[in-house]
Amino acid sequence: MKITKRTLIKLILEKFNQEDFKDVYSTAQMAHMGQKRRSGEDYFTHPSEVRNIVRRFYPSDKAAQLVALLHDSIEDAPGSTVKSAAEMEEFIRGSIQDPKSGQIVVDAVKALTHEKNQPYSEYVLGLLTRPRALRVKLADMVHNLSATPSDRQKEKYRTALEAIAAQTGGKPPVGISSKHWAQLFSLTEGSLMKITEVKLRQIIREEAKKLKE
Repeated sequence: MKITKRTLIKLILEKFNQEDFKDVYSTAQMAHMGQKRRSGEDYFTHPSEVRNIVRRFYPSDKAAQLVALLHDSIEDAPGSTVKSAAEMEEFIRGSIQDPKSGQIVVDAVKALTHEKNQPYSEYVLGLLTRPRALRVKLADMVHNLSATPSDRQKEKYRTALEAIAAQTGGKPPVGISSKHWAQLFSLTEGSLMKITEVKLRQIIREEAKKLKE
């Protein structure tokens, strides 16, 4: 029987157990030790809640739940609780018993690490080919939007979501729950009408470009 790459990855990810979750939980707490959110809460309350959101929408995706706990670790820990991103990656690998599973989680966390000079919408669009990482990113948005976001943050997220919707015709991206997608737009005060307008403008620009060629 021939095993596809997709089936192999699924089998690897099924190896996650309670011990992995305990170790990853500890690693994520270490990564954010002493860090605070804008609200004054311990920073770790954020990845913990993002994990809960992922678990609510994608209960069978254990890998995404682990990634949720660690999603800000490579971005925030270097220079604070560890010396470098490479050191943080090693902590993550050491938290997961199966090396292949550990590497899958590290790769997803690295994909979620936003480079400072990269436009936010471009960064989020880059996750369209990484459904597991995108699930976590969108769960991250849900939590941030539910916790008194600034107008600037709401606009940043709305713009990114509209950019995704322009690519998908307003439908949820591949691998994203329709309930998750709908909640995001309700939190950003977005609308399907707005998405349709964005898609229409994109089509008009593309057709105008063709006429000039």
